[in-house]
Amino acid sequence: MSIASPLIALAGVVVGAVLSFVFTQLGERRREQWALSREWRERRLRTYTAYLDNVKRTRSISQRVAADIGLDDQAPPLSRDEAIDQLMEANKADASSFEALARVADRELVEAARALNRAVWRLEWFARGLLDDTDVDGWHIAVGDYFHAMNRFHERARDELGVHGGFSPRVHEDSPRALYEQERRVRTHGTA
Repeated sequence: MSIASPLIALAGVVVGAVLSFVFTQLGERRREQWALSREWRERRLRTYTAYLDNVKRTRSISQRVAADIGLDDQAPPLSRDEAIDQLMEANKADASSFEALARVADRELVEAARALNRAVWRLEWFARGLLDDTDVDGWHIAVGDYFHAMNRFHERARDELGVHGGFSPRVHEDSPRALYEQERRVRTHGTA
């Protein structure tokens, strides 16, 4: 009996054990990386959602003031006096959530968020009376810019989070009152 035969068997066991260890470690590392990536995606999603909630709150308050001064006919009116404290609170929340977003988002998404900030500030400036609060066309342009910036933010966030599939952009729609009046004209006069 030769000594080579047990040595070959022992070498096979050692090689098998080493390979098993290496592949187990690689698999564990891959699982850990996947779990960490998933955790960060979830954190980013929560951060982006909080930011958007705050921006939309500022827009909503601004739109309600715009309704009160005759710039917008879609929201229930809210006086400037009542809105000032709400706008201050909304600004604090916006700033805080933007800073959180800036810590976890890529450069392009941060730039999209900055553009969205500028768009919502413009709506807020109308509400505060810092812009001509009789400029209905200017208000509608600002609302359109807001929706464009919101859509760009959503597109970038979806890209960064790896969300596949089509995106349905938001658009500023006519108010229910305007749609009703248009339908009423068609019913009564037969023309739009």
